[in-house]
Amino acid sequence: EILSVSKNEQPYDIFICYKESAENGERTIDSVIAQDLYDTLTDKGYKVFFARISLEDKLGSKYEPYIFAALNSAKIMLSIGTKYEYFHAVWVKNEWSRFLKLMAKDKSKVLIPCYKDMDAYDMPDEFKALQAQDLGKVGAIQDLVRGISKILGSTEKSQTVTVAPTTTGALTKNTRSDTIMIA
Repeated sequence: EILSVSKNEQPYDIFICYKESAENGERTIDSVIAQDLYDTLTDKGYKVFFARISLEDKLGSKYEPYIFAALNSAKIMLSIGTKYEYFHAVWVKNEWSRFLKLMAKDKSKVLIPCYKDMDAYDMPDEFKALQAQDLGKVGAIQDLVRGISKILGSTEKSQTVTVAPTTTGALTKNTRSDTIMIA
């Protein structure tokens, strides 16, 4: 069943790993951060697995085949955490642990730990050798998106814009137009 679903799923560029619900049943700040990242990255044209949205049309289905397919196809995992306990929550740890095993076999895969409101040293020991992103810093999302585009390449389509030069006076008249590529 898992392999059957995997064959039919479109590959993902990015897998966002995070804790959805706190102990009181409320949504975590991790989930809100993850959704902001999801929105930003999908706006840039990336195919992103974010369980809250990616699995919403799978109600009544087993989620594992879809998670398996997404973990295997994604080139980048963003593991989001605002608490030590959230990084070690059963399903969160299950996902990033599996991705680390995939990385050992496929050197093109990259896991980027993303943390906020905690010390970087409180992240899982398995992340110690990885470059992490402090989402509490000004411009962190922009830096993260730029880093992702360097790893995956830009997905934004180039546009051709024709610019007609302006005249600067009655004596100068320029009738040519220049073409500029915007990436």
